[in-house]
Amino acid sequence: MVESGGQGQRTYGQWWGSTEEQVTVALDAVRQVSLAGLQSVGATAEDAAFLLDIALDKALQGDPVRGMVRVPGWVNAARRGDLDLRPHVRVLRETSATATVDGGPKAEHALVCRHAIDLAIEKARLHGVGWVSARAHGEILTPFIKRAVAQDMVVMVMTQSFPSVAPIGGMGPFLGNAPVGFGIPATGHAPVILDMSVTQTSATPVANAARQGQEIPPDSILDERGEPTTDSREFIRPDWTGPASYVPRGSLLPLGGARSGHKGYALVFVVGLLSYLLSDTSPPWDLARDLEQPGRYGTLFLVIDPSTALPVEEFKSGVDEYIYRVKSSPKKPGVADILYPGERSQQLQREWRERNQVSMPASHYHALVELAGEIGMDGVL
Repeated sequence: MVESGGQGQRTYGQWWGSTEEQVTVALDAVRQVSLAGLQSVGATAEDAAFLLDIALDKALQGDPVRGMVRVPGWVNAARRGDLDLRPHVRVLRETSATATVDGGPKAEHALVCRHAIDLAIEKARLHGVGWVSARAHGEILTPFIKRAVAQDMVVMVMTQSFPSVAPIGGMGPFLGNAPVGFGIPATGHAPVILDMSVTQTSATPVANAARQGQEIPPDSILDERGEPTTDSREFIRPDWTGPASYVPRGSLLPLGGARSGHKGYALVFVVGLLSYLLSDTSPPWDLARDLEQPGRYGTLFLVIDPSTALPVEEFKSGVDEYIYRVKSSPKKPGVADILYPGERSQQLQREWRERNQVSMPASHYHALVELAGEIGMDGVL
């Protein structure tokens, strides 16, 4: 089933969207084509399903930038030989509660990170805590967080990213935007899931706005001279024609913005430093997309078994009570509901899955239709 129309719902704080017509497609059909496409270039059935859910979750929560467009991208990169969808993930170093893993420079990062979080969960089950570093880019952290909270674990994640932030007092992109994540299991509520960069906005939506000729919210970016701007075109290099989709020339502002961003900058600094050194990978300035041979990304996974502090059910009941008290606190006039981290995105994903539908920009839909034709599945979408 294909219908025109927009998804119309977003997570709180998502300022970006797509100017394209939105196409609503049967979820089962999208799954069928996507899984077959990923398996056609080497992914196992399990790995294909895991990767697809990363793309689907973003699309289902109303993010048009990082959704279903990823599936044809993975397939095309694997066909070119640029991406390994069946990586052999090795443990490079290990102690009872820690490890460092690597799948090689062409490995799909999400598959390496999945191995890392699973190993961290296993170690936490045995020792109360598990710390595993992956020589890979966590990028979207929620899929790994969900794996931990599904097993009643508390999880903290931080990852390296390419240069997109100027140091306070500096000019031009030099540091990463410090993606961090937390997951906390609950019983009567959906788990608490925080997945964010430590900047006023992330980079990809700004680049998308530049392609669409849109301005962005004030106090989000600086131009290449270090001056505040709402012109999204000032963020990306207009002359860039390399393999990466975009290269920044401006920079993202840390949380707090131009006037009070020193605390956000401090977090950007620390997350970049630790995720680089504790994974034995590369500093952010060596991850620039216009380098001939960019370095390696690193991601850190810390998993804690809450039963080391108190019985798991008691812990989760405490989380439920905390959520209830916050959501029941006094509301400002006109506010329908007080949300907690991850509540809105999980609600949207659940609603669309129950309807067996997913909405996406027309170009993403047509890319999937093209993929379907290439693998002999014409007419499925």
